[in-house]
Amino acid sequence: MAVETFSNIQPGFMVLHSNRIENLRSLLVDWLRQHPLEPLENEILLVQSNGIAQWLKLSLAENPDAQHPGCGIAAALEITLPGRYHWQAYRSVLGDLPTHSPYDKAQLTWRIFRLLPELLEQPVFAALKYFLADSTDGRKRFQLAGRLADLLDQYQVYRADWLGKWANGDDQYTHRERWQEIPDSEHWQPALWRRIVADIQPDGATPLDSHNAID
Repeated sequence: MAVETFSNIQPGFMVLHSNRIENLRSLLVDWLRQHPLEPLENEILLVQSNGIAQWLKLSLAENPDAQHPGCGIAAALEITLPGRYHWQAYRSVLGDLPTHSPYDKAQLTWRIFRLLPELLEQPVFAALKYFLADSTDGRKRFQLAGRLADLLDQYQVYRADWLGKWANGDDQYTHRERWQEIPDSEHWQPALWRRIVADIQPDGATPLDSHNAID
């Protein structure tokens, strides 16, 4: 992928998009080569998943002479998820927030693990109760909590509008760009989100970033 040489870069915002991540990766490699930061400065890269972060690190470290050339080394990089970056930005401005957002994936996993016994007593969570019917210890419950946290992680990034409605008691989702009532079999999802928000914000306050704070 040929990349035009840029010069005299002015501060601003530029959006480049492609449905092929390899093209974006090639553009990033050329950009990093042509516009290196000062010594001791780190490049900050936001990605949509931890898997992409790992792939990008390995890809950038590829030899410049490889079939898909990289930078030869992947150093001085901060590759993070949007939610975590936003939370650190909040902390830098507000100063009195905890190090990690309560909506981080790891935090949510343990929170859901703790809440599950209570939730399983409610009819709306019958599907989750059925999944754990043959569980004799906490391992399967932890596995389920991890899967649910991962699901909410994806919603935080790609379905922020759903979570906003769910938090306000509106159990809708979009299908073919139209809002409609969520199927009865899936009502446990908005119910779970509301329980989590209530557990994190017991005073009823709105989360700082309820649509993008989880990683």
